[in-house]
Amino acid sequence: AQHANAERLARQVRARGFKVSVSQESSGRRLYRVRVGPGQDRTAATQLAAQLHAAGHSGAIVPK
Repeated sequence: AQHANAERLARQVRARGFKVSVSQESSGRRLYRVRVGPGQDRTAATQLAAQLHAAGHSGAIVPK
């Protein structure tokens, strides 16, 4: 179910024209991370986050 939820979110965000990737993390429990980007710099990442929030999605900026 979690993988299906991550893939559904990725499809929704991708349909809005964003570059998206889904990865599986495991630290005691299985977790799927949906990443959007990358942004070229902090300003681009902030603008990308604002567009996602305006589309009804939440998230955080995570530097490399």
